[in-house]
Amino acid sequence: MANQGQETVKRYLETLGFEVKKIPESDVKTPDFEVLLDGELVFYCEEKTLEYDDFIGCKNDPTYNSISSHVHKAVKQFKSINPNRKIPNVLAFVNFDTMKNVHDLFITLTGCAQLDDGRYMKIHRVGRVGDDLDQVDLYLWFDKENFTNQIWGEVHQDHHQKLSEIMIIKKPEVE
Repeated sequence: MANQGQETVKRYLETLGFEVKKIPESDVKTPDFEVLLDGELVFYCEEKTLEYDDFIGCKNDPTYNSISSHVHKAVKQFKSINPNRKIPNVLAFVNFDTMKNVHDLFITLTGCAQLDDGRYMKIHRVGRVGDDLDQVDLYLWFDKENFTNQIWGEVHQDHHQKLSEIMIIKKPEVE
């Protein structure tokens, strides 16, 4: 399913007007894509696939640990090619597990869940993913082939501004 996830992300980014180049596999783990706009490298993108797990209740890998593990692996991949953070990093999750959604990503990143009245409640400690949060500028969430949401990692102001400009300008038109 990982290849399907990569194809989903690539196709989505191309509909936004980006050129998406697969980074060749090697012994050094790198992100999946270089993403260019008008011939200029504008960000790196790593795709992580969340697959349905029939045995989730039997394993000691709850949703937050699973997502956290994917974030941690992606950060290592970003650091291998972009150690000084000169280019923004974008992490895309393609979700095939009906028991997970973008709220699980938000909870994993913040430790908080949003209540019906708009307030937030702390429900767990962020843990080791907290050390990785300064390495990802934007999280994209897909449910199967459909882009559904994004979460900004507003820790690097210049990257945030650059991504905000190019992602807003290049949003696909809603039919």
